[in-house]
Amino acid sequence: MSSDWTPIALSRDVPDGVTRAVCLEGSELVIWRGAGEAHVWEDRCPHRGMRLSLGFVRDGALNCLYHGWQYGASSSCVRIPAHPDLIVPPTIKANAYPTREAGGLIWVGKQGAGALPALPATRTPVLSLAVATDGVEAQGLMRDLDGGRLHVFWHRVEPGKVMLHGVIEGSADVSRAAALMRQMRTQYEEGVAA
Repeated sequence: MSSDWTPIALSRDVPDGVTRAVCLEGSELVIWRGAGEAHVWEDRCPHRGMRLSLGFVRDGALNCLYHGWQYGASSSCVRIPAHPDLIVPPTIKANAYPTREAGGLIWVGKQGAGALPALPATRTPVLSLAVATDGVEAQGLMRDLDGGRLHVFWHRVEPGKVMLHGVIEGSADVSRAAALMRQMRTQYEEGVAA
């Protein structure tokens, strides 16, 4: 995988109209989906610093819970409820990150990231797991299963903690793949190579 892109969630775990807090290497992010499109922003409202992940999605925009400032898909503030007739200056924006979806995952990119590597579009999501470890040996781990292959991606949450995200290519059994991921978690936490 390109080091410019990091998988941070399973696509199915962020349905339309939902916000989700995620931590990536100590940085607090919010993933939200409006009108079918996923967005990843810094989890902080530019107005007063409230966590945007506590807000709500309405009419394809993310609304801050504190004062209701509304941010459109472009991350620009489009409405301030206390001043409904104000034309909001274009400089009021949430800090947005490049975001893509591929292979059943939501990916966040570094600013100026190149293209996301090609991944099969249809993969079956398994689960995401928190693991108490400092790292995993490779970005994409693969395990063959009857009828398919389990792909496990990960991102570092903070020192000593990573999140694993599993998807299946093919028709392998999801419960078998989930059990294998739980076994991997145990092995990493016990210091045994998975």
